[in-house]
Formats: sequence, structure tokens, C-alpha cells
Amino acid sequence: MNHKTWVTIARKIPALLIAGAIWLLSSQSVLPTPKGILGFDKLQHLLAYGALAVAIGPWFSLKQWKTIPGRCMVLVIMSASAYGVSDEIHQYFVPGRDCNGWDWLADTLGACGGAGLVMVIARKLRI
Repeated sequence: MNHKTWVTIARKIPALLIAGAIWLLSSQSVLPTPKGILGFDKLQHLLAYGALAVAIGPWFSLKQWKTIPGRCMVLVIMSASAYGVSDEIHQYFVPGRDCNGWDWLADTLGACGGAGLVMVIARKLRI
């Protein structure tokens, strides 16, 4: 394989690692969370899927982020959100967990924030 192929593969690894970590955590029946903090689980969803979206962002080149940022954002958000749907379905089969539309909404909002952050960073960089 040539250098460009290795770089393309390497840009995908962080998103795959984050997706794997999300999958592993959602396979647990109980996760340690602070008591008494209302909505803390939604914050966890926002942050996890924001990180996933930031990691998916480099799947598109800087040139693509500069010339077709809307398309890049939509594709990143859709990818992370679709993974959120698959994770919620996965949780339906995990004892002690449930399939929750509000969690998916938090996933999608986190993905929007992450994709927005990537777009802002891409705009600041020069090619």
C-alpha cells in the first residue's frame, strides 16, 4: 500500500475506536453515574456522539469541508445519528437497558455539535 492509502485508513481509526467504546459501554447492564444529577446520562450521550462526529469529520478532506461544508456536516451527522439508532436497538437486548428515543435525540444533538466544531476548525485552517 502506498502512503496515501495508509493516511486514509489512519484517518478512520479514531472514529472506529470511539464507536467500539460506545458499543462496549452500552453492552453493560449498569454504568457508574453520579447520583442526583438530573439528565447526566443525556450529557454523556451528547459528549460521546459529539466526539464520534469530531472523529468522523476527518473522513472528508479539508478541501471538501471548505467547498461543500453543508454536505460534509449532513453526512457526519447522519453517520453518527445512524450509529446512535443502532446503539439504541442494541441496548434493547441488554438486560437492565432500554431503547430510548430521548437518548437518540441527545446522540444526534451531540453529533450536530461535533460536526459544527469540525466545520469551524476547517474554516480556520488554510489550504
